[in-house]
Amino acid sequence: MFSENKSFDRSILLLVLAVIVVEALLFFSFYTREIAWYPPLKWDQSVYLTETYRLQEKIFANGLSELWHAMWSAGHPSGLLLAIEGALSGLLLGGTRWPQLFVNFIAFVALQAIAFKTGQAVWSRRAYGYAALGLILCQATLWLPIGGLFDFRMDFLAYCLYGVWTCAVIRSNLFLDRRWAIACGLISAFLVLNRFLTISYVLGVCAGFIAVSTAISIFQPGKTALARRMWTRLCNTGLSLGILTIIVVPILVLNWTAIHDYYVIGHALGDEKYVRAREAGITDLAGYLLYYPKTILFYHWGPTFLWGSAIVMIGGLAARLLCRRNLLESEQVPGRDETFFLQIIFLIGAILGPVVALTIDIAKSSTVGGVVGVPTALLVVALAARIRAGLRETNSRHTGKLVAISSLAVFALGLFHYFDQASRHVPDHAHQHDLERLAELDGWLVNYAVEQGWSRPKISFDLISDQLNTTIITASGYEQLHKFVEFSPMLGNGIMGVEKSEALSLLENSDFIILTDAQKEGPYPFYNRVARYWGDLKAWSDKNMFVARTVRFDKFTVIVYARPTAKISGIMGGWVSIDGFAVEPSRTALHQFPVIRLRGPANYSWLPKIPTVSAAIETGKGALAVPASLQRTDDGYEIRIDTSAIELPPIDPVRVQLTFDTFFIPKEIGINDDTRKLVIPAPTFVQLIGSKS
Repeated sequence: MFSENKSFDRSILLLVLAVIVVEALLFFSFYTREIAWYPPLKWDQSVYLTETYRLQEKIFANGLSELWHAMWSAGHPSGLLLAIEGALSGLLLGGTRWPQLFVNFIAFVALQAIAFKTGQAVWSRRAYGYAALGLILCQATLWLPIGGLFDFRMDFLAYCLYGVWTCAVIRSNLFLDRRWAIACGLISAFLVLNRFLTISYVLGVCAGFIAVSTAISIFQPGKTALARRMWTRLCNTGLSLGILTIIVVPILVLNWTAIHDYYVIGHALGDEKYVRAREAGITDLAGYLLYYPKTILFYHWGPTFLWGSAIVMIGGLAARLLCRRNLLESEQVPGRDETFFLQIIFLIGAILGPVVALTIDIAKSSTVGGVVGVPTALLVVALAARIRAGLRETNSRHTGKLVAISSLAVFALGLFHYFDQASRHVPDHAHQHDLERLAELDGWLVNYAVEQGWSRPKISFDLISDQLNTTIITASGYEQLHKFVEFSPMLGNGIMGVEKSEALSLLENSDFIILTDAQKEGPYPFYNRVARYWGDLKAWSDKNMFVARTVRFDKFTVIVYARPTAKISGIMGGWVSIDGFAVEPSRTALHQFPVIRLRGPANYSWLPKIPTVSAAIETGKGALAVPASLQRTDDGYEIRIDTSAIELPPIDPVRVQLTFDTFFIPKEIGINDDTRKLVIPAPTFVQLIGSKS
């Protein structure tokens, strides 16, 4: 059934390529139908997409050198390469989100090809390649809404790359082959640079393997050939880990502060870990210890994979039972038992290593456990191959048919599972109308910010949501409008929450405030705090902001407040000159909020004195003086213009001209060759407020 001639090999290659082409077509069809039309939900995905789009825009502006700068930039807490890979894919394929998700697909194609070849080469039958490939296709991880193929985050890439590394170790005959050991080191480095946490998996598994190999060498003293092989394995394992260390340690050191804050403070020392545990429904020790075994079994493997594993094992058992009277009793291939034993030990370690590392962390996430999927599939294949091992060659044709039939059945089951899942709606499809309204709101926020000249608008929320947050607005706006406006979070930026005074201070410095009538309840301490002073947030917003729009979703209503502001003209290269500048608020806004407040940085050592500001409104019949003042602040200045006591002219917008009584010339004080008469840097914050604020 599985001929070994070259013509048949070409046919198999064409079959595998055809399968990949069909997978690609289904991938694009599924993306177009189920993904492209709604915003990139879920916090992690929107964060990584925002990083990717930011890097793309830098490349468009400054060239490919930005990729090198990104490689050696600090501040990456969990991984480095994902945004770089996404940006490169975006440059090659064009568009947004589709090229980023294509990175996942390429990784999955590589995993399938390598798993197929590993099954064929290691266990000496092409059928086992089909079994390994089929078992991977049967797993539920691929289609998870969080951490699956269509979710741009590190989890799916880690699943694929950790699987590729596991295959490479098995192909190396457990580090016996030096060239494959070098490849293992390079693959593991690529894995770790994509997700830093996986270094604990690789080091833990390799440490366990080294311990077992050392024990075998010690407790088998009379077997010189075995000792030589084990010594070679130990040396090559060290070589592989050395390559990993040389590549990743400089990056980890560069990002150590961010890694420490994220994992040590956030996951080990801070209180957030307990909140995350409660969010996952963990209330006792049993739940803590069994969380990952349960999520892996039911969430990542799923029933299709369990059925596929049973078929593979039953195929091997049937083959052995068919020829049970013809088993070889003593003719064993030298090293076979040792190789099988090490395979099983390594694969069990590759499964248990991540589970143990994740279980130690009190914070829990159902997404991360899927990384053990490929080692599990290889373990099933290894056990099935071992069950059949040792049968006489005279019976290999009959037993080979059984193995081939079971492997092809699993492969067919995997393909059916892929096609079946690709034909279904995503869970978010049930909320299509809400998501369409959300996309429209995201686009409006970006357009409004652009119209007001806000390059980094600040926004506050009264809830923690995977639909309403800064990175989703930024990424969604970029995908819809191709305008990269990065929103900065204020209130609602952490699940722990803040006290009332700080919350009101955050509102005061916000450009947008989003308040909802949703119940303020949930596992996060944020809700407990917000519920106590939500009325104060609403009262402050009503008094100091204006309602820009209201959006009704199925379960709650969103009120969007915007900061009353005004346009500025007359700025010279980011500086206010002695000629001053103009502020142009709308007449309606100035009626409701008659005081104009401007803030910006300043270096008073360059000026002869603190400037005095004068303001006048152009009425068409002459200039009307308006009370104005400039106050020095800790890091700059604040200008206030009070129009509350004057009658506004019937001109819209109202033009307020500001002038100053002092200046400096950069060339004369030795700063540079600029000969302009400058006063202060341009305002970075413009707000209209009530006269009593």
